[in-house]
Amino acid sequence: MQEFIEYQSWPLLLKASWQAGVIILLVLAAQYALGRRWHPRWRHALWWLVVLRLALPATIPSPVSLFNIFPVSDGAARVVSAEAAPGPEDIQPSVEDAATHPGGAPHWWGGVSPWLGLWAAGALFMAVCLGINHFRIHRNVTRRRPLIDEAVLNLLEDCKQQMGVRTPITLIETAAVDGPCLFGFLRPRLLLPPGFTRGFSLDELRYVFLHELAHVKRHDIFLGWLMAFLQILHWFNPLVWLAFSRMRVDRELACDALALSHAEEQDNQPYGRTIVKLLEHFGNSIRAPSLAGIVEEKQQMKERIIMIAKFHKSNGGFAVAASLLAALGLVTLTDAQTTANVAPRIISTSPKAGATDVDPALKEISVTFDRDMDGGMSWTGGGPDMPKSPEGVRAYWRDKRTCVLPVKLQSGHHYRVGINSMSYQSFRGTNGLPTAISAISFTTSGPKMKITAPEIVRLNPPNGARDVSPALTELRVTFSVPMSQGCSWCGGGPNFPTIPDGKKPHWTDDGKTCVLPVELKPGWEYELGLNSRSYHGFQSAEEVPLTPVGYTFKTRDQP
Repeated sequence: MQEFIEYQSWPLLLKASWQAGVIILLVLAAQYALGRRWHPRWRHALWWLVVLRLALPATIPSPVSLFNIFPVSDGAARVVSAEAAPGPEDIQPSVEDAATHPGGAPHWWGGVSPWLGLWAAGALFMAVCLGINHFRIHRNVTRRRPLIDEAVLNLLEDCKQQMGVRTPITLIETAAVDGPCLFGFLRPRLLLPPGFTRGFSLDELRYVFLHELAHVKRHDIFLGWLMAFLQILHWFNPLVWLAFSRMRVDRELACDALALSHAEEQDNQPYGRTIVKLLEHFGNSIRAPSLAGIVEEKQQMKERIIMIAKFHKSNGGFAVAASLLAALGLVTLTDAQTTANVAPRIISTSPKAGATDVDPALKEISVTFDRDMDGGMSWTGGGPDMPKSPEGVRAYWRDKRTCVLPVKLQSGHHYRVGINSMSYQSFRGTNGLPTAISAISFTTSGPKMKITAPEIVRLNPPNGARDVSPALTELRVTFSVPMSQGCSWCGGGPNFPTIPDGKKPHWTDDGKTCVLPVELKPGWEYELGLNSRSYHGFQSAEEVPLTPVGYTFKTRDQP
């Protein structure tokens, strides 16, 4: 589960958030340009573009996408990965961009990204606060008896008929709210402050009921919960907070417009006076996803009063508004076409890399890429670790993305199959770019020699050290078994140690200690990893990869 969240959901969440930020700025600009010429319901409908982008895990690439003009650089993180000295069967990854391989990001102990942990803490805090707030209101409301004033109940039924609302609605007076509010969407209740019906005339109550019934008709409580869920996920984005604040204001304008559209033309002024009276006697409605009140933001009441005074019923503008929304959706709810300059990536192999109990009766090894390939292939390797193919049978493409290598396996045997190499790179996308060099290593079940997974026995400086000399020029890791002479020092950004020009990682003569030349700064936090989800160059001589390990230390202020 952690791997799914960190390596798949987390990058998608960040991408959705920044793209939504661009859409938010676009919506604000469109609203400023259109002013009050647009009907309030269409002003509010613009925000659905933001809601949809925040809610969608991914969008379809399109040549007309707005995000084609917003190229994003992914070059902040690095993976220093190397193999043994060049030879005819070597697989030698170079310094790669870790954004394509999220496993290269720095981690805390236990493999949890610090940014992911911070996000989870903030999301949990918001969820708990919203849950407690909702529970308090729900507990207070459910203890109250429904209002039984016959005249008021008859008025509510008349308003429901006028608005075309058939949902049963209960009237409740409660001190839990400081103004009329709709509560809940499965069993909606119209909450009124104590004595509210005695302080307003039946005509004034009718306007209040029409407004709250507009919330019912527009399903605003459901939308409020959806907004709350998305705000929990994207709490770190200030533009999302701004957008949802503006969306609530536009929601009230849209409800005013819907209520007035079901009233008489002469009702505009008394409806507006009722809103002003509510402002004089009551404060802002409680902010909760389960509530929709008539007095949401006092600071925006001038805007509402102006709209109410100038409102007139009209069905015009639907075609123009719908066309504009469709056009904006086409350019904002799609993604940039980026595959033209990106190498294809392996998304699955069969058997999985590192598998230790593969059935020796397996007849095929396969690799699947994230896009269509050009039809070439480079299955590389040799010697006893390269599985033999049945005589007269050749590798083939099952479809445009999956290539299959027929094999004959033995029980209790370790195998390694290379995918591209330094000399052979025929696994290419239709854009001509080769996939990164990698390999599928696995062991078949049955009697076999004992295979020991490598373990770290010593790190210099130690993991978590807080007083490291900045004059240190090498990081060293020593393993419990001889290694294959490959390595994957993973990480990125300012917390990844600088590697001096012309220097490379190297191994000691016993094959157990890997040395990474570095240049350190005083008073600096460093974070890196040994192996990752995508890179596993640290392997034993038997090619069993090291389980990814997070590595952190801090240099002291002076040498």
